[in-house]
Amino acid sequence: MAEVFLRRLTRWQAEQQREAIADLYVTAYREPPGAAPPPGPTADTGPVAHAAPAGAPSAGAGFPDAPGPGPGAAGGGLAETGRPGGGRPEDGAPGTGLAGGGRTGTGLHAGERAGGGRTGSGFTGSGLTGSGLTGGAWDREAAERARAGAERHGRRAFLDRFAEHVGQPEFGMIIASTPTLVGFAYGFQADRARVWHPGFQTGIPSEIDELTYSRPVFSLAELCVLPAHRRRGIATRLVDQLLTRATGPLATATVDATNPPARHAFASWGWSRTGALLPAAPLPDAAREPDREAWSRRLGR
Repeated sequence: MAEVFLRRLTRWQAEQQREAIADLYVTAYREPPGAAPPPGPTADTGPVAHAAPAGAPSAGAGFPDAPGPGPGAAGGGLAETGRPGGGRPEDGAPGTGLAGGGRTGTGLHAGERAGGGRTGSGFTGSGLTGSGLTGGAWDREAAERARAGAERHGRRAFLDRFAEHVGQPEFGMIIASTPTLVGFAYGFQADRARVWHPGFQTGIPSEIDELTYSRPVFSLAELCVLPAHRRRGIATRLVDQLLTRATGPLATATVDATNPPARHAFASWGWSRTGALLPAAPLPDAAREPDREAWSRRLGR
């Protein structure tokens, strides 16, 4: 397989390549459901974090390369299977997110289902199966989930987020190419209230509160790697390179809590779970995002 090279883009270069970046993002989320990851010692999964609520960073799809058990076909931020119709990533996912961001972002999540439903959070084991919804009711619920997922992870939604994010303070972006574009990660500085909106379920941890009380954090907003190039350590390289110039006391990403591969990837990269986040908005069950949690890594600068 061709060697993959990393390159840092300026803000202007990122804007010029936005269409190609959007193409990659959409492709990553359309990985066929049930695709098994190739054999190998690393787990490069699809987008890991999800898209954030309006006004918040999106850590869309990470693709982790964490050592240990691979993500398999059902598995987030960074598991490797974005699903057709806008399923979410994990790069390890990473669709993504996140990351993240994520909503992390970041992407192709290994546990996502066609049309955006998630294993453990959507069709199976989350309220549809065994919940009394059958026949037409089940079909309507599934269709609504598919529609909501497609809107969240569609090309236009991504381009709208990207247009906002590229103008944020300390914006940084790394792309991976062969020279064809195969992955990217980007992030920026933001106030913690925006990154972790609307807040933690049990309050912000005291140690994190002290670190971020008066200083902005670096948000890993999106992390995405094409399915054919996962499990090669690309996501790990993208995140490491992105953070070399990140400033602030902490880097953070928002990860799909139902995505074990994404969580495993962030842990293997030296990130720690900061806590579970409150729902972004009181939406109907069919339109709700999966449960989110924040992951963080100290930068020491």
